[in-house]
Amino acid sequence: MNRKDIERLLEIRVSASSKEYAWVKNVVSVLAILLGVLVSLKDKTETHSEIESKLFIITIISFGLCILCGLIFLYADSDTEHRVVKKVIEKENGFENVGFGTFATILKRRRIFYILRIGFFLALIGSLLSLVAYAVYPEF
Repeated sequence: MNRKDIERLLEIRVSASSKEYAWVKNVVSVLAILLGVLVSLKDKTETHSEIESKLFIITIISFGLCILCGLIFLYADSDTEHRVVKKVIEKENGFENVGFGTFATILKRRRIFYILRIGFFLALIGSLLSLVAYAVYPEF
């Protein structure tokens, strides 16, 4: 694989990463707005069944976890870029002897960001399911 192919693959990776970043950012924004609407429009004077109250709490907690995981996951690219810059500086200062110079500096995301990505999607699915259950339960 020559340098041109590697640069093309890197462009594809950057493009996919930026699309994922934009998608997660939009989902987190929508969830934050929806969380605010749910909390502000909750009728506190009306008595609810125990199951309905638990569904509301589960929905709020899962929205919060999804937002938290999403926001921390959005930091993944910045963290990786900071680590790449640090590695390039170490190579340029002679702390690491690699033949390809700055071109060969490729780092993977930290494992915690992969875990947060999975957590984000699981919390998103859980929050949507609990929201549907919360909305549908009073109708039965």
